[in-house]
Amino acid sequence: MYRSLLGGFLFIVLSPAVAIAASTIDLSTATIVTDSPSPVVAKAAVMLQEELAERSGITLPIAKSAPADGVVIRLGTSADVSIVEVPQKPESYTVAVREKEVCLVGHDARGALYAAGRLIRLATYRPGILTLKLDQPIISSPDVPIRAHQLAYRNTANTYDAWTVDMYEQYIRDLILFGCNGVELISNLDANAKDGPVMTETMRSMNVALSELIRSYGIDVWIWSPVMAIEGEDVTTPEGAARAIALRRKFLEDYSAIDHLFIPGGDDGDTPAEHLMPFLEKLSVVLKEIHPNAKIWVSNQTFTLEENDYFFDYLTSNSPDWLAGLIYGPWIKMGWEEMRERTPTRYPIRRYPDINHTVRCQYPIPNWDPAFAHTIGREPVMPMPQKQSHIYRRYLNLSDGFGTYSDGIHDDLNKQVWNVLGWDPQADMDIALEEYGKVWFGVDLAKDVAEGLRGLEANWSGPIAENTAIPRTLALWEKIAKRVPDFDKNWRAQMYLFRARFDANVQAEARAQKGYEAQALAALADASQTGVSQAIESARAALAQADRPAAPALRSGLEELGPLMLESIGYQLSVEPPYLARNSERGAMLDWLDQPLNNRPWLEQRFEAILALPNQAEQLAQIKTILNWEDPGPGGFYDDLGTIGKYSHVISQHSWEEDPSGNHTSRVAFPNYKADAKTIAKQTGQTEKDDLAFKEEVARVAGAHTGRQELRGSWQTQITTLYGTPLKMRYEGLDPKAQYRLKVTYAGRFRPSMTLTLNDEFGIHGPVAQPSPIWPVSYHVPQAATRGGTLDVEWNLVDGRGCMVSEVWLIKSNDAGP
Repeated sequence: MYRSLLGGFLFIVLSPAVAIAASTIDLSTATIVTDSPSPVVAKAAVMLQEELAERSGITLPIAKSAPADGVVIRLGTSADVSIVEVPQKPESYTVAVREKEVCLVGHDARGALYAAGRLIRLATYRPGILTLKLDQPIISSPDVPIRAHQLAYRNTANTYDAWTVDMYEQYIRDLILFGCNGVELISNLDANAKDGPVMTETMRSMNVALSELIRSYGIDVWIWSPVMAIEGEDVTTPEGAARAIALRRKFLEDYSAIDHLFIPGGDDGDTPAEHLMPFLEKLSVVLKEIHPNAKIWVSNQTFTLEENDYFFDYLTSNSPDWLAGLIYGPWIKMGWEEMRERTPTRYPIRRYPDINHTVRCQYPIPNWDPAFAHTIGREPVMPMPQKQSHIYRRYLNLSDGFGTYSDGIHDDLNKQVWNVLGWDPQADMDIALEEYGKVWFGVDLAKDVAEGLRGLEANWSGPIAENTAIPRTLALWEKIAKRVPDFDKNWRAQMYLFRARFDANVQAEARAQKGYEAQALAALADASQTGVSQAIESARAALAQADRPAAPALRSGLEELGPLMLESIGYQLSVEPPYLARNSERGAMLDWLDQPLNNRPWLEQRFEAILALPNQAEQLAQIKTILNWEDPGPGGFYDDLGTIGKYSHVISQHSWEEDPSGNHTSRVAFPNYKADAKTIAKQTGQTEKDDLAFKEEVARVAGAHTGRQELRGSWQTQITTLYGTPLKMRYEGLDPKAQYRLKVTYAGRFRPSMTLTLNDEFGIHGPVAQPSPIWPVSYHVPQAATRGGTLDVEWNLVDGRGCMVSEVWLIKSNDAGP
């Protein structure tokens, strides 16, 4: 592995030519001097000039030689500037002060680029003011060799597809400031494809321009390019493989710069492993012909267990030279440790971490209230400095760098967290957050911004109704917004204020709608006196109070920010015009403002069914079922799997800190369930393609689900286990003389087939698929299973992606006797 023990740490190297500067240097009249022949260093000089001017209003001149007098910012490589010591490691740099000179010296051109970026982070700037205080030289080297981010110009993105080349350049600069050394683009094999309504260019023409732009900064161009992801492509036959190679030859020829070609094994792409690897060997010949220094990387995403066996046997037996390394990404059916163990040591493993999703993803948010999961959605504004830092460090020693998966700027801070840790895994994140705040909000707001970013992460911890961080965080971001210069142009300030308001709005709605449901249930409880029809009418009226916003000012504040975010950064907050997001999952947070946060849709659907019953006795019996839904009776237990604080009997094999991906332990899952009145009115209920990432699922459930069933809140959360890990529960303190019954609700987007076993001994049912429509099923528990006062419950996967269970009741039904 490439990682260095000294990489990224700051330390002092003193030489006769470098003196410690304890005073503040006025850079307002400085000259940027570089005589390097490198075009990348020249680009770094322009970046430095323009970024400092943007923040201070002072445009420093660039010259090839120093003026006779005045402060100089000397920029170059160690070959150009010999008076400063620089580590002999690629991309390293030194920032030092020598009398009236600020020296920005890289081991190579990239190192000079990062030195320039570091000065932008270190300097103090206000309008008309530009200074630097550096008490000691900064000498720094990156910890890992790959620090890249995916910035794909495609309709799936919530912002990138609305960008121009100039907007891309600015954002690439932003990433370089904190140490990014690569950008990953997504190819389209159709040269004329323009797959989104907000695009101004074809994907091919934009990507070609971006590859040239990325190369001009001297950083790596990565291309993500799946195989068998377009209709009709089939590389399992010689003729099909030849056509696929010819198609790729054309797109490879169009690009002037490609350093790495990433071929995912799946998600997207559907090539069996035994055909994918021989195909890539053929493709490598064409790649080398057109881009001689480019390398192929491959992931085993969505491979079946048999495909994984073939894949690793192929690597061991063939040891292909054309393959540069492996990539570990979402939906790989093994943990990091197994991946590293099975990969021959000659191949590095690049991470492909999903840093931009909250649910239905590689690293779901732990301890998350369902109110957030069902409103703020899968792709919200999501600064996560603490959790992203932990994920980075957890797998650090198993990996050789990263290229993050991102579909927009909602994860902007997360990208910078990975950049900082890729340079120094022990970096002080408080300092990094303050630098982030200073660079994009100004020195006077740096500490407040750092606190506000921490606050947004704290908003998502624990039950929403009891979270006291939410109003504090909102107040802080409202205060920051009032002090931000040019707020109408500062998309970071806009989106963090949007998140703070959104969180507060969800909290207000959750509290209010809980009260509305309580009123509705109280009306139903009087049905025997008032009559069923009147009770249901009263319950409907109570629930309908949610048609009015619980916090009108917050809602209008969110709607006011939407156009600003669209104008400043192309943020697509709705599928409706003028935003035109691809779908409601893709950052379209405005489309979730009317999502119910109680059981209203399910209750209203139940009301229709109850009123259709032939007599009052049956109607009252169904109302009683609603009222007593969670009541397991005396001596019983009820678990709502996935709702915070309500699944105490579920066994977690590992903590989140040990297994943040949940590959080897139970984790909470949420379906993509949108239930506002407008969606219900037009929803067909067909299974969404995004839910079917695995080959096995596509074949098994295609066309199986039509019609729309509204979901109880308890059916909108599940505990799941992945890839064969059993789902376990344990009960203690049971009555050894009692007879018990187990009632289970099987629900969830994986729709698995599972077996159920008690105490590793009593088989309760063999392979059983998820019922359709969803409804609880009951099972007899052999009295012998609970005679010892405990009960172990275990589900094992037979077919599907993973086990999923929504509710479990253990009901004490009667005294079984001695």
